[in-house]
Amino acid sequence: MGQWLQNVRIETEYTKEGPLISGTQTQAIDLFIEGDKISKVQTHQETNDHYEKIDGQGYLILPGIQEKHCHFDKTKLGVPWEPVTPANSIVERFTNEIPQLNALDIPLSERMKNLIEKERQHGVSFFRSHIDVHPKVGQKFLQQTIETLQDYQEKFAYQLVAFPQHGMLLSDAYQEVKTALANGADLIGGVDPTVLDGNTEKSLYLTFDLATQFDAPIDIHVHERGKEGKKTFYELLKLTKESHWQNKVTISHAFGLNDFTGEERREFFQQLANEQISIISSVPLNGEIPPLEELRQFGINVSLGCDNVYDSWSPFGSGNVLEKLNRYAEIFGITTQDGLTDSLELVTGKKIIGEKQWLQEGDEATFILADSSCSAEFVARQSKVCATYYKGNKVFYS
Repeated sequence: MGQWLQNVRIETEYTKEGPLISGTQTQAIDLFIEGDKISKVQTHQETNDHYEKIDGQGYLILPGIQEKHCHFDKTKLGVPWEPVTPANSIVERFTNEIPQLNALDIPLSERMKNLIEKERQHGVSFFRSHIDVHPKVGQKFLQQTIETLQDYQEKFAYQLVAFPQHGMLLSDAYQEVKTALANGADLIGGVDPTVLDGNTEKSLYLTFDLATQFDAPIDIHVHERGKEGKKTFYELLKLTKESHWQNKVTISHAFGLNDFTGEERREFFQQLANEQISIISSVPLNGEIPPLEELRQFGINVSLGCDNVYDSWSPFGSGNVLEKLNRYAEIFGITTQDGLTDSLELVTGKKIIGEKQWLQEGDEATFILADSSCSAEFVARQSKVCATYYKGNKVFYS
């Protein structure tokens, strides 16, 4: 039948005081939602037809929030507090993690739901989650995740990454990852092929082999620095070109991009842009955050995610992607109206103000309503999300 969502405000253009961008102009609009689409957008007005009408109360309409990097299977949300146990290496950390997770009184499904609900409070309508897949755990985490997601049909979109946390070669994970891609995983992951696997070429060859077999995008964790990081980056670039995997490769974390300098830096960043390789960051405060604003200036797609939200790796994390964006803006000194507005693209995938309005007739009806005067305030003040719509359905409200 369809319904009207009336009296919501959308930003249309910047306002200026002299040369200074001082704010944004907003317009009150009505949306007619049919099925999962927005079939009509009009200036707010009285409508006398028989369709259901929902009052948007003048809230600001913004694109749905995307969580581009999390771990459904690792969170400990819901269990009694315990500090993170020390570990001297990534191998020691992930070796200790499995018995720690197996010893928890709350099953994966409940812990996962706790994380999902926490993130949904902040407007998330898309999740990309890495799920451990390797001989130590087989397919059990992936299958439990898929089963749990059945409770969230029509609530949000998601992608699952088959993640050989213990190393594609180090744990001999090829067959388990292949099985995962055949049974519900959407992407293939990986971690530190130079340092962890000790054979950059073979590790990444197997990764791209599986990617091309299953037409699966790649999202690989790269924490490596110095010459090891550069070796991984150059091999990823080479295989992306050879496999024609443009716009299908993402590097998460990518700390080692800081180690490129001078002309090599400019040339490599341009090649990343040319091959449409994306970067995802959790905006760490340890000084290793890659030069994300510089990468964006080259036209590289940059996104943010929460990553660890209270697990064996970190006791921190709020499950609020907007908090990550707020930290990003502070770290990179983004304080202007247009800078803050533009930064929202990192967690929505959409440009708020540009040549073409982000909200168009025929678009999927996925968006949030925020108690905010503008998107810059939404980013800087972390304004409240009042409602989330996913494919035409109101799936969260506060």
